[in-house]
Amino acid sequence: HRQLLTEDQKRLFTKVAQYCNHSTDLIPISFVLGFYVTLIVNRWWAQYTSIPLPDQLMCVISSNVHGKDERGRILRRTLIRYTNLSAVLILRSVSTRVLKRFPTMDHVVE
Repeated sequence: HRQLLTEDQKRLFTKVAQYCNHSTDLIPISFVLGFYVTLIVNRWWAQYTSIPLPDQLMCVISSNVHGKDERGRILRRTLIRYTNLSAVLILRSVSTRVLKRFPTMDHVVE
């Protein structure tokens, strides 16, 4: 900064640097870092909990779609397949691993 700035810019930079140095004594850096880490972890957790897991819906389907005959079994299997398909389509837009596993819709169909 000493070679690129004009004299006025050097004075202003020095004043800003001194102000920032003085302000660090008022708020500890560990507090600011802890606040930042808490914010990032809360955002990650909110994203993680918003990912739909098909397990709960599968339990609801298996307990509420009755019938021991072929029609009930086919209906349960179809609903669970649709659930898995929707989970894969959602996770393809979020996860690179899932996108690599299912790069095109043809791979999803297989």
